[in-house]
Amino acid sequence: MRVIVHRTPDWPRTLRDDWRALFDADSTATPFQSWEWNSIWWNRFRRGRSPYLLAAYEGDDLVGLLPLIRAIGPWRTLRSMAVGPSDYLGSIAQPSLRQVVVAEFLEHLKEAPADMVDLHQWTEPTGVGDPVDQATCLRLELPPTFEGYLGGLSKSLRYDVRRLERTDSLKIHQPEVAVGLDVLFDLHVKRWRSRGLPGVFGRRIRKFHVEWAEVAKSNGWLRLSVLEHEGQSIGAIYAMTRGERCYYYQAGFDPAASRLSPGTLLVASTIRHAIEEGVTTFDFCRGDEPYKRRWKPQSAVVNQRLLFATKQGLGRLGERWNRMAWRVENHLRERFEGGSLSLVRKKSPESPAA
Repeated sequence: MRVIVHRTPDWPRTLRDDWRALFDADSTATPFQSWEWNSIWWNRFRRGRSPYLLAAYEGDDLVGLLPLIRAIGPWRTLRSMAVGPSDYLGSIAQPSLRQVVVAEFLEHLKEAPADMVDLHQWTEPTGVGDPVDQATCLRLELPPTFEGYLGGLSKSLRYDVRRLERTDSLKIHQPEVAVGLDVLFDLHVKRWRSRGLPGVFGRRIRKFHVEWAEVAKSNGWLRLSVLEHEGQSIGAIYAMTRGERCYYYQAGFDPAASRLSPGTLLVASTIRHAIEEGVTTFDFCRGDEPYKRRWKPQSAVVNQRLLFATKQGLGRLGERWNRMAWRVENHLRERFEGGSLSLVRKKSPESPAA
C-alpha cells in the first residue's frame, strides 16, 4: 500500500470518480464524507487554506481517503476538511482494509509538514496523541413498523405524535429545496433568538446548505419537510438518508407554536418515512439533548477531536492553545446553552429521558 498526498486545488475534478466509487464501497461512510459535501465546502470556504488529501492506493486502486486542509497561522495546522458543519469526519476506506488504511494515515501524519494535526469529529481508533471527547451522537435502531416502534414510547410522547392525526389544520409536506430551507433558516433563527442566541445558520453557511441540498435531492439523500398550521409554517426538519441510515441534521420551529409540539411531529414523521423506506438506523447526529432521548435511542457514538503536535516549539504551543480554547468553548456552551446542550454528556443512552 502506498500513501500519496493530493495538494492541487483541482482535486474536486481529479478525485471525483475514484472518491465516489470508494464512498459507494464504504457502507459506514456518511453524507459528510461524500465527494459532493466536501467539494461544495471547499468551493465555499477554502480561502486561506490549501488542500492536503491523503490517499491510499493498492496498485492503481484508491482504497482509502482522508481529506484534510492545511491552514497557516501562528502554527501550521493540518485540519479536517469540511470542519464546522460536518457531524462525522475521518477516513473512508475499502471495508477489508480499513484498519490498515487508518494506521497508514496516522503514521504519515506523525511526520507531516505541519506543526500540529487537528482532526475533528473522529470516530476511528487512534493510538496517537491524547484525543478529547467532542460530541455525542445518539442512534436509534428502527423496528420493522412505525406502530411497533411507537408502542415502546412514553404515553405522553405517543399522545403528541398522534396530534397530527387528530388535528386537520396540521399538515406536513415536502417543499422545493430553496423554499424549505428558507423556512428552516427563519424558524431556526427565531427559536434561538428567543433564547438570546444567534443559532448556526450565518449567511455563508446558508449558501453552502442551499447548494448541498440541491445535490442531495438529486442523489436521493435529502429529507426536508415543513409543518404548517392553518397555512402558516411553524416547523421544518432537515435530514439526510444514505444507505440504511437516516441522519437528523437540524430543525427549526416557531416558539409561539410550541403547544403544538412541531419538533415532535416532524421527528416522528421523518422516523416513520425512514422505516417505510427500509432504513434501519436513525442517527440523531451531534448533541445529547434530552428531547432526543425521549425517542429511546439504544446506543451512542462519541466523536473525538484528535490533537497532537508533530513538531516541538510551535507545535506544542499550538496544541496547548487549542486544548485550552476547547475547554473555554465547552464552558461557554454550558453557560449560555445549558447543560442539556453540552457536547458530551456522561449519561448512558439507556438512562430515562430528563
